[in-house]
Amino acid sequence: MTTSMILLRLATIGWGILCGGVVYEHLAVVPQWAKQPPDSLAMWTGPFRVKAERFWMGVHPPLVLLLGGALATGWSGNGRVPLSIVLGTYVAVLVVTTVMFVPELMKLTKDPAAAIPHDEWARRSRRWERLSIARGVVILGLFWPLLDALSQ
Repeated sequence: MTTSMILLRLATIGWGILCGGVVYEHLAVVPQWAKQPPDSLAMWTGPFRVKAERFWMGVHPPLVLLLGGALATGWSGNGRVPLSIVLGTYVAVLVVTTVMFVPELMKLTKDPAAAIPHDEWARRSRRWERLSIARGVVILGLFWPLLDALSQ
């Protein structure tokens, strides 16, 4: 087994973990905090707050490195096109997440007592949730080209 295939298999396992996190967040966490802001945002504050960033900041760097390593060590293989699609789209999603999703989430969750009108909380939370679901669909959809690269 080649280095590229080992890295690709590890990346596929990591992608499964990422997809599990996406599904869990959108089935269990996001609906709770978006239910009735600002009251429902209390889960993000205080000494016993949810610290989801521990998972997200821990899963992305190794996954990018594994995908990049698999691509770099297997550049001449047939799986380079689907793997390039996965890595390129994933990096683009991470850039959008860093520029748009994280700052908006921080604004929403940092201070549930902020003087934002109630309907504004609800509107922004719903918008964030809808856009995040679309982002999740993209991440889940990238499993197919990843599996295609794995089958090459």
